[in-house]
Amino acid sequence: MARAEIRAGVARLARRLRSHWRTKLWLGAALAALFCAGFFAVERHPLRPVTTLSPTWLDRAVPFSPHWVWVYQSIYLLLPLGWLCETADQIRRYARGFLLLAAVGFACFLCWPIAGPRPPQLPADPMYRLLVSYDSSANCFPSLHMALAAYAAATAVAVTTGPSRRLFSIVLPAWVALIAYSTLATKQHYWIDLPPGILLGWLAQRLAFTHAAGAVPAAQPPP
Repeated sequence: MARAEIRAGVARLARRLRSHWRTKLWLGAALAALFCAGFFAVERHPLRPVTTLSPTWLDRAVPFSPHWVWVYQSIYLLLPLGWLCETADQIRRYARGFLLLAAVGFACFLCWPIAGPRPPQLPADPMYRLLVSYDSSANCFPSLHMALAAYAAATAVAVTTGPSRRLFSIVLPAWVALIAYSTLATKQHYWIDLPPGILLGWLAQRLAFTHAAGAVPAAQPPP
């Protein structure tokens, strides 16, 4: 890749991040507040008793490792990818998709609360203890952790073009895959929680950005 192309791509990304930055700030804060309020309210007031699932062979095959909590928490670095939205229309669509994703997830948690396979004896790892201090692990199916990761990654790919899009198309799926493994290694989720969560994030992005100006479709092979 030529240096001029790299510089042009960096400049383009910088313009995207600066565009509508005030709207992104207040809307991001509002979405975070709404999500946290809904998540913790549903977690504490489910409509049915919380149940657990029997771990499958795949759940047992991934050993518990609290050190993967750093990868698990890296989702907070993925979520700001919404700032790549460049137009007011893209920002509105991003917010609508985010709210749709959250509403579906919360409805599932209300009607079918499932506790994750977290071990009863907590390790001394400070980051892991921080995680369990605010997340009771009662909201498992579908994995909103994976839904949010997939939604952020799909949005970044959809709204960018050129070298940036090619780079995101490689890096972000790999990042999402590592986060998926971390949900199993930290025993925050069963493996069955992950595919529905990823599907939810992908569908929310597709529905929100269908026919959106600036959401450039992937190139199609010639007939």
